[in-house]
Amino acid sequence: MTDGITITGGYTAAETDTLRDAAAVLRAASRRLDDARLDVARARVALATGEVPWGGAVVPWAGSDPWSRRGAAGAEIAAAIGAVAVADGAVLRALGQVEALALAVLRAARLYEEHDEVAVRLVDGAVPAGVQLLAAGLDLLLPWAVAGSVGSPVASVSGTASHLFDGVARAREGDGVRVEEVTRGTVDGRPDSPLPDLPVPGNVEGALRALEVPNKAGDGVLAVQRLGAGADARYVVLLPGTQTWNVVGDGAGDFANPRDLTSDLDLVGGRASDYTDEVAQALDRVVPAGASVVVVGHSLGGIAATRVVTSPALRRRYRFTGLVTAGAPSGGIAVPAGTLTLNVENAREVVSALDPGPNPAGPRHLVVHASGADDVVRQALGSSPYGGGTHGLAAHAGVLAEARSRHDPALDRALAELDGSLGAGAPGLATRTWYFRGERGGAATVAPAQGVSGAGSPAPPR
Repeated sequence: MTDGITITGGYTAAETDTLRDAAAVLRAASRRLDDARLDVARARVALATGEVPWGGAVVPWAGSDPWSRRGAAGAEIAAAIGAVAVADGAVLRALGQVEALALAVLRAARLYEEHDEVAVRLVDGAVPAGVQLLAAGLDLLLPWAVAGSVGSPVASVSGTASHLFDGVARAREGDGVRVEEVTRGTVDGRPDSPLPDLPVPGNVEGALRALEVPNKAGDGVLAVQRLGAGADARYVVLLPGTQTWNVVGDGAGDFANPRDLTSDLDLVGGRASDYTDEVAQALDRVVPAGASVVVVGHSLGGIAATRVVTSPALRRRYRFTGLVTAGAPSGGIAVPAGTLTLNVENAREVVSALDPGPNPAGPRHLVVHASGADDVVRQALGSSPYGGGTHGLAAHAGVLAEARSRHDPALDRALAELDGSLGAGAPGLATRTWYFRGERGGAATVAPAQGVSGAGSPAPPR
């Protein structure tokens, strides 16, 4: 779009079905035109011979009298034969045009599908050349550090860094993540307050704004919300972003919080992360096997969310129907088509720009991006366009709300599906919210939580 918001992905998958339906309608129309040509041919024969098929036999009609073909009557018959011939030519041309249009529509559908597959392959391979050279050097110098990478040079670099930092940090803090449910935390700036039962999100923007509660509740806190009850219940996982920027711990206890730069490096590098281990333990405690789950993550939480929904072990246990990320450098992580994915990002914050490549838009993967050429982010913040909040949840929710107002067909379909999973149209739906806090240094208690990695391969020794 010319005003700074671009929406990619989704469209081809939705529209190829429509194109194929249109082609079927056109082919049905061509069959009816073909029948019409047969009727025209019969009329020409009847006018020329004076005989009309009737009840399985051929009977003469008044025009068969040779005397009737003379004078005015003969001229009228000749004119009728000429008119029928013209009609036959018109029907024949229409038939050819309809059949050609049906074929063109089918070709367009196939072209869209093939183009989408090619685009995804190209995007998956797009990485900065400088990072490729750095990764190649690391591969020669430290081949053990890139073991288990997913083929991305950025992942190799991050994996190398996280391996080196982890060795120092874990020697001091110990391995494993201890996860506990918490009921009190910081709410609206007040510490030690009861953590609220979150309302029904209702839509994606509501879920993004709800992330502020666990984000500010305390160190290492995430939230799991149940919508509805019984067999029809569905779950929403809210994963906030980075809280501390250390990689080896900057004082006693700092490394205890798994929402730090070490987890960022681990996740981008395709290695097992303490943050995703925390998520897996939280899911195991409150979400039944086979349940429908939508994961919503911001920044680091968005990378963690993407790794969670792509984990083979967790996918065998849960149905990840939706994934929403905001300001998350999760490009290069291929999400299975069964999970409808929406990435929201804007050019006025730097975190999304750390992607190893663009998010791979596809039939079930949409990207909403606001460039620096529009006022959407500034209007969402209500302040300077380059303020510190451009990476915040309010900015991304505002970008998505503005994109929604454009009524892009692909985005409309995707949001209708995601909003439905988030309780759209059911504000009175019963809810229950659990909050969990992860802390490094304790033995993990849930086996499926260990080794959650998008690469599906073991991490280097720690």
